[in-house]
Amino acid sequence: MRILILHNLLWSQYKSVVFEKIAQTCAPEDEVLVVQTAITEKGREDLVDFDVANYAYQFPVRLLNRIPLQQVSPWKTTWDWIRIILAFRPDVINLTGYSEVGTLPVLLLSKCLGIKTIMTVESIENLSARGNALANTLKTTYKRFLIRLCDGFFSYGLNTNKFLFQSGVGKRQILSYLNAFDKIAFHATLPTQPENPHNKPYLLFVGRLSPEKNLPALFDLLKQLPMDLLVVGNGPQHDELTLKKQRESIDNVHLLGTVAWGNLANLYQHATALMLVSTAETWGMVANEAQELHKPVICTEACGCANDLVIDGQNGLVLSDITSPANIHKIQQFLADFPRQQAAIEGFSQRNSQIFSVERLAAEMLSGFQHLGKR
Repeated sequence: MRILILHNLLWSQYKSVVFEKIAQTCAPEDEVLVVQTAITEKGREDLVDFDVANYAYQFPVRLLNRIPLQQVSPWKTTWDWIRIILAFRPDVINLTGYSEVGTLPVLLLSKCLGIKTIMTVESIENLSARGNALANTLKTTYKRFLIRLCDGFFSYGLNTNKFLFQSGVGKRQILSYLNAFDKIAFHATLPTQPENPHNKPYLLFVGRLSPEKNLPALFDLLKQLPMDLLVVGNGPQHDELTLKKQRESIDNVHLLGTVAWGNLANLYQHATALMLVSTAETWGMVANEAQELHKPVICTEACGCANDLVIDGQNGLVLSDITSPANIHKIQQFLADFPRQQAAIEGFSQRNSQIFSVERLAAEMLSGFQHLGKR
C-alpha cells in the first residue's frame, strides 16, 4: 500500500511526530510519502528553535518550497501535487483541510484514478458559521461538496465530529478523532534542576498575539485577579497590547515575546494554570502541553479542546466568556480552590495523557489508511 500525505508546513512538530510514527509502524511493504508545501508561515520566521538542518523527525518527506506558505502560488502547489500523484501512484491520499485551491482537483483526479481520499479536518461549528451570511452559505456549500468527494476523515476531536455530522458525514467515515504532540521531546526539555522563572504565582498564555486570542479581554481580567500573567508569543497585536498594558498600568501582565519550544516546558511546570480564552480556536494544542504537566486549563467554549480534553470543573474551566461578573467570579473561585483540587486535577491529566497519545493517534490513522487503501 502506498500512502501519500499532502501537508502544508514542515515546521509542525505536532504533526511531524505522528507522521514519523506512521512511517515507523507501517508494514515493510508499505510506502509513505509526506509532501510539505512550505517550511513555515509568514511572520513565524522568528521562531528561535527553527533550524531545518537539524529537523528532528525521520520520515520520507518532499519539501516543495523554501519561501513562507503565503508566498507560494496555489496554482504551483496544485500542479506539484498532481505531478506527484501521477508519479507516486498512491492507494490512499490524506489531505489537510479544504482551503487549498488544489483540494478539488486532487479529489476529482483521485476519483478518476480510483484512489481513496482521507481529509484531515480541524473545523468546529462556531468557526464555520462566521462572516457574511451569503459568503458563509457559499463557503458551506463548497465545503460540503468537497466533503462528499472524500472517502474518510481524520477529525481533531468531538467538536470537529459535530461539524462533520452537520456536513453530512456518516459516523463510520470518521476514522480517527484524536490529536497529540511529542511528549517525549517535551519532557526532555525540562531542566534537571527546575528553576521558577517568576518569583510570584502566575498564569500562562502561549500563542500568537492576534485578535482571535482575545488578549485585550484577558488583560482586563487580570486587573481582577491576584496573580501575574506571563504572555509568551509574538504577533500583530504586540504593540497594541504593550500600549494597553502601559496606558492602563496593568503591572501584573508580563510580555515575554517569542520563547523557544525547548524552554516552554519549564514555564508550564511552574504555572498555576494555562489561559486559552480565544474567540476562535480549532483546538489549542497548548492545552495538551499544559495537561501533560498536570496544569489546569481555563478556556472558552470557542476552543475545540473545550468539553473534550478540558472538562469544566475537572481539569479546568470551560466558559462562555471571561467578561461577565459570574464567570470572573468562577475564575477567582477556581484559582482560590486550586490547592485543594490539585491532586484530582493531576489524576485527570494523567488520564488525558494516555488518551491523547502519539502512539494511539498514529495507530488509528494507519488503521484508517489500511481500511480504505486495501479495499
